[in-house]
Amino acid sequence: MREKYLWLAISVLTALTLGQACYIYEEKAVAKEFMDEQPPGQPEIHLQGHAEKAYDAQQEEFAKWRVKVRAQINQGFPLLERDFDMFFGDRFFTGRGNPFAEMERLRRQLSGELRDSDKTHFDGYWDKWFEQRMMLGQFKTETGRTNKEVTLTISLPGLSRGTADVNIKEGRIKLSFQARSSSERKSAGGLIKRESSESYVKILPVPEDAVPGTGKVQVDGELVKIKFERRTN
Repeated sequence: MREKYLWLAISVLTALTLGQACYIYEEKAVAKEFMDEQPPGQPEIHLQGHAEKAYDAQQEEFAKWRVKVRAQINQGFPLLERDFDMFFGDRFFTGRGNPFAEMERLRRQLSGELRDSDKTHFDGYWDKWFEQRMMLGQFKTETGRTNKEVTLTISLPGLSRGTADVNIKEGRIKLSFQARSSSERKSAGGLIKRESSESYVKILPVPEDAVPGTGKVQVDGELVKIKFERRTN
């Protein structure tokens, strides 16, 4: 008898849980539709309000990140790649006209607030991260243009097959891949060859005269080609 009531209680709780889940899903769907619809006759006001909220959110996130960075430097801890990646991630590059210019502005702002010794440390960590993420180094890039297209051709020597992942979001291109390298060393027993593989994440700007959202990616051997429609004005 007790088992019967127990199973009955479980059935009721399950029904209530499913009902609540459906209600939350419907509320989210309605909210999404509401956010997607711009008030007729007020698109500029809607976009301006959205931009102001995004700016306020970014300033709040920057303030928190700045406190974390200063605390690490004051305690003598190094700033690692993940410490920069956590702020300058996908959210940072979304909804910005020129995210790379904004990045440099924030760097100067934070660097200027630090005392000389801390400033030296911060600038050193920044330069190391910036070279790791933004500078292509041995990976050469060429930009070709026609009247209708802009084509970026990125050479990735040693590119491991199937590892190139290209993500294009508004003003930035994020390229994740693995590349093999080999070295030779002479020893008493002869020539020793070594091969290694390293993972890379590189971020570069979309060409200014490219139409956002039109990027098409083609991987041909060790070449990554990204074609955009070209602005006509």
